[in-house]
Amino acid sequence: MLLNFVKCSARVYFKLFHRIEVQGLENIPPKGALLIAGNHLSNADPPAIGAFAGLVRDSRFVAKKELFAVPVLGWFFRHCNYIPVDRKRIIGDMGALKEVVDALAQGESVIMFPEGTRSKTGKPQKPKSGIGFLVYKTNVPVLPVKITGTFGWPWVGKIKVKFGTVMHLTKDETLEPKVQYKQFANQIMDAINSINI
Repeated sequence: MLLNFVKCSARVYFKLFHRIEVQGLENIPPKGALLIAGNHLSNADPPAIGAFAGLVRDSRFVAKKELFAVPVLGWFFRHCNYIPVDRKRIIGDMGALKEVVDALAQGESVIMFPEGTRSKTGKPQKPKSGIGFLVYKTNVPVLPVKITGTFGWPWVGKIKVKFGTVMHLTKDETLEPKVQYKQFANQIMDAINSINI
């Protein structure tokens, strides 16, 4: 009930103050394991993407662990089973990755941002290998989503969100796993960036 209230409030906010335009909701599979991967320009991206994707299905978020220490926000994140990730880990936060793998194994939807952090320039960044690792280990479909207009939020105008089409990435057994992780991550980021919005 709390999550539904927050999603509804977020949709009202983005419609009233940012004239948000959302396309491609019909591309979201209503059930089954799914990774939703988006670009990251501001703190507005997670609620904007999650609130409207939530019209089809709820998703868990991968969020930086520092946010879990923020009063009220941290409580909400824990209440909604968001997954904290330590971005300072050099080789990746294996605990967080395992939690995502477990969530996907249960047929859940997880939203994450392959770049790992917000863009400081408003331009696309290189993806981290973590999302490639997840796809390699779980073989789940990936839904790319692109958001524009949020860089510099809250002092922004119109925001647009467009969900692309589901990707099914195939392992290449001739490549080392770590090479494939990076390759998958790059393919996903390329798919996000190529969405015409």
